Amino acid sequence: MHQVELNVSLREKKGKEANKKLKANGTVPAILYGREKENISLTINAKELAKVISAGENAIISMTLADNMQETVVLKDWQLHPYNGTILHADFYRISLEESIEVKVPLEILGTAPGQKTGGVMDILLREVEVRALPLQVPDKFEVNVSYLEIGDIIHVKDIQMGEGIEILSDPEQVIVTLTVPVAEIESPQGPIEPEIVKKKKGEK
Repeated sequence: MHQVELNVSLREKKGKEANKKLKANGTVPAILYGREKENISLTINAKELAKVISAGENAIISMTLADNMQETVVLKDWQLHPYNGTILHADFYRISLEESIEVKVPLEILGTAPGQKTGGVMDILLREVEVRALPLQVPDKFEVNVSYLEIGDIIHVKDIQMGEGIEILSDPEQVIVTLTVPVAEIESPQGPIEPEIVKKKKGEK
């Protein structure tokens, strides 16, 4: 996981008017919670928060608050404006580097399947998997190599190469990628099936 640093300020005033002033000053309201400690209201520079978001959902954040108080956190959630895409709010969750966490890790599909060159169609059915591990052991992504797939081949969650200390929580039998024959090419052994014509007697509806 990426490790990033983030300086924040304590937020005293709340409400719509206070949030408007924060936005005008280029800052974003946020909340820090978790690990049975009190919730803390924060303000964060919008540009610095955008950098944290771009580092990935599973980035470990070293957060500096007032009086140089340090917290190790992850970005749990954030809200965007529906029209202009500006960040409206962010939620941070405290973690311990000595305790396992449950997170979702994205899947990256690599390579070109030989079966595609012979007419196969590749369907990607899963984009992330859930795992449990110590924060520093969580990978930024899992690579899924499709360069050996022929028509009829399937890759399941259980086929992913996990690092040491990583426990998979997603269903191992869940399908990630399939390579199949296009539906249009699948015909009956007797050839294309003609639609059945049903004749009605006079007077029948």
